[in-house]
Amino acid sequence: MDITKNLKSAISAITGQLSTLKTELADTNREIGSIDGRIHELRAMPVSLKDYGSFLRAKIEKLADEHMGMLEFNLFRNAESLGASPQNKEPLSTVEKDQYLPTGMFGNDGSTLSLRAACCYFGDQIHEEFMRRAEARFGKRWGNEDLPTAEERRNTIADLETQREALKQKRAELEAQIDEISGALRA
Repeated sequence: MDITKNLKSAISAITGQLSTLKTELADTNREIGSIDGRIHELRAMPVSLKDYGSFLRAKIEKLADEHMGMLEFNLFRNAESLGASPQNKEPLSTVEKDQYLPTGMFGNDGSTLSLRAACCYFGDQIHEEFMRRAEARFGKRWGNEDLPTAEERRNTIADLETQREALKQKRAELEAQIDEISGALRA
């Protein structure tokens, strides 16, 4: 009778532990869901005009870099094996005589200024003038100054993502423990 009583007590303790682990797993899943919801909420918020200007600045820089990449390709594409020299290998006499602009200096066809070239050469002015005019024309109407800045949101999201990763690891450990106990009970 003692063995049965001890066995029932052990099974009760194990199922109690299993129940506790399942409750903790459910709580962990809720926490992960809450964090996911908060991240979604932060990403769904609109931005202020100042923050919009930061994203505009980044886009202008990206286009300027693309233009310089194209120019670099054009300046160095002539392979010596084809009998032509890249521009940095041209002698002074050729440069003095030809005095030409690199292919694509202002755009693809040379007859119009491309957006990438404009951003490359006049990026600061484009950004500054847009922001000045936007602020004067519709700055007050833009709104969203009461919301966290994009930088604050990025920092909060990074913190939340760190928390979420820790909770996912905890969830994996809980699931492994639950599986181990459940498997032992079935055996």
